[in-house]
Amino acid sequence: MEWKLSAGVLEIMKECSKCGGTDIAIILWGLPDGSSELKTKIKNKRVVLGGCCVSRNDPKLECNDCGWRY
Repeated sequence: MEWKLSAGVLEIMKECSKCGGTDIAIILWGLPDGSSELKTKIKNKRVVLGGCCVSRNDPKLECNDCGWRY
């Protein structure tokens, strides 16, 4: 799953560079698998769904405080 692969990014970026917020979520692009683990992470705002159109320069993280994606 992509959100597991991106977990290292979350460890590096602990603070939003726009607002300084620390409530950061991983953006999952593509078709989600619908697992109960993923649903829990979405409910807890640890993962947000990015959409089905995936490109090479999609943002990896979203600040839950200000909504900025980077």
